[in-house]
This record gives sequence, C-alpha cells and structure tokens, in this order.
Amino acid sequence: MAKTHEGMLRSDGKRFAIVASRFNDSIGNKLVDGALDAIRRTGGSVDDVEIFRCPGALEIPGLVRRVVDTARFDAVICIGVVIRGATPHFDLVVNQAVGGIARIAVDAQIAVTCGVLACDSIEQAIERAGTKAGNRGADAAMAAIEMADLYATIKGQAPNGGPRRP
Repeated sequence: MAKTHEGMLRSDGKRFAIVASRFNDSIGNKLVDGALDAIRRTGGSVDDVEIFRCPGALEIPGLVRRVVDTARFDAVICIGVVIRGATPHFDLVVNQAVGGIARIAVDAQIAVTCGVLACDSIEQAIERAGTKAGNRGADAAMAAIEMADLYATIKGQAPNGGPRRP
C-alpha cells in the first residue's frame, strides 16, 4: 500500500508572516483578522505572527520574496483585494500579483499561500471577507498551516521543529 503524506491543521510552535496590501484595506483587514483567527484556532499564537503591509497587490510579490529570504518563518500568507474597475488594469494587477506569488511559492523552502481576492464588485469582496462566502483570509491561513506542517514532515522534522521519530 502506498504511503500518503498530508499536513495537519496545527500551528503551534510555528511562525507566520502575513503580507497584506493596504489598498481596499477595509476588506483586507477583515481577511487579516480571519487569518489570525485561523492560526489561533489551530493552536498557534498571534505572538508568532508578523504582519507586513505594502501599498497594493502589485507590491505583494516583491515583499513576499524579501520576507521569505529572512528564513524566520514557517509560512507566508498573502492577502490583498483587487476589485474590477472600468479599465483592463484589474486583469494586469491580478495576473501579476497572483503569478508572482505562485512563482515564489514554487521556489521557496517554506509554505507561501495566496489569499488575494479578485472580485467583480465590492459586494463580492465583502462576501468573501467573512459574510456569505466565508473568509478567504482564513482559508489562505489554513492552507499555510497545513502546508507548513507537511513541509516539516518532508524535512524529517516533527511539527514542533524537533526530529521526527520513525
């Protein structure tokens, strides 16, 4: 039978960075709150979280790259809110932000997750920030928590950073 590897939803003993854009921050702040709540609910401490703010979604990948390079965190959670306007600027921003985050996630030695909303309207964004459609910040944090645990398993570490027993 094949051996299956999966991460657990436990954040105790792990350090997290949240990289969040300030643009549309009335919604972005709710996503950050959702991420912090997910970390708390899975055993983590907000004392082990650092929040890095940047102007907009386009700046997220550059900041994430520098945060990853510090090697101080088990995971980075990216949060931003982009709402479609009347110009093609929306598509450019979303594609560059999400593509940049994805490239870093592939290369990084830690978990990097994307909680950047790409919405057609302010109403859609509000729904995804904790009302009808859940909280996408919490979703991105849960993915980061699971992936950080899985990466620790692959490295042969117990979730608390010590050696894993066979």
